[in-house]
Amino acid sequence: MTTQVLPSLGPSGRSRRAEDGAESLGAHVEGPFLSPGKNGIHTSSVLLAATNGFQDLIDCYGEENLLIPQDASTPTTASASSAVSTTTTTTTTTNTNPSPNIKMITAAPEVGVMNCLIPLLTAQNIIFSIGHSDATYEQALDALAAGATMITHLFNAMRPFYHRHPGIFGLLGQQSQQATRPFYGLIADGIHLHPTSIQIAYHAHPAGMVLVTDAMKLCGMPDGVYEWTNGERIVKSGALLTLEGSVEGKIAGSSATLIECVNNFRRWAGTGVVEAVRAVTETPARILGVDG
Repeated sequence: MTTQVLPSLGPSGRSRRAEDGAESLGAHVEGPFLSPGKNGIHTSSVLLAATNGFQDLIDCYGEENLLIPQDASTPTTASASSAVSTTTTTTTTTNTNPSPNIKMITAAPEVGVMNCLIPLLTAQNIIFSIGHSDATYEQALDALAAGATMITHLFNAMRPFYHRHPGIFGLLGQQSQQATRPFYGLIADGIHLHPTSIQIAYHAHPAGMVLVTDAMKLCGMPDGVYEWTNGERIVKSGALLTLEGSVEGKIAGSSATLIECVNNFRRWAGTGVVEAVRAVTETPARILGVDG
């Protein structure tokens, strides 16, 4: 199913006109190479660990969606390991190869041999984002050195910050010579994060912040109970979405709009319009390499 759906989410092409409205820049695939303990509402039984190297990614996503020529040899973890030693992280996407249907993959770098596969993904012009991960600070730093440039919904579904073990959040403060600080998404819906957490992250690394909604298909729908996957149901109450029957009401995405998140951020962080708008325009464009 994944390999069949992804082509329809691929880039619309370079001839984009504002009057045509929103167009696709490629798919952001969140999973299934996630930490079982940080899976959110992703079904744990379908998670994968990439223990067989890059072949697992090909089997999952399809080589056509990773833009690997059919006559090319399958990338190996050995070739990836040698690439890690020479890989440096940049603040923008500079790869000039054609864009595959998949533009970004969120994965846990500590799962299986995923960290060794990051250079192979970035070589295909695919952005690697750390997310749904129980990675330590050291493991996250290794992923950054291997080519990761993004953190998916910072704070959520990841190892929490601790003063002696900063975890993934610690990347916002690192000053390594081998890798620059990553971009990071923040869900400013007033549910996923406390306003103070958003302030702390923004002031730690303002140039890297991207506001995201985590919204899904129930955005704009009336409050109520809706069918989800595998027979489960989601309860919608305003912007809050929870998995019905889950302990403490497990958050199941959001139904907040982007403009709501922009206004929330302005109010909580005390910034101006320029800073807030930049976080939903210029900064994400830099990540995707379409800011030129």
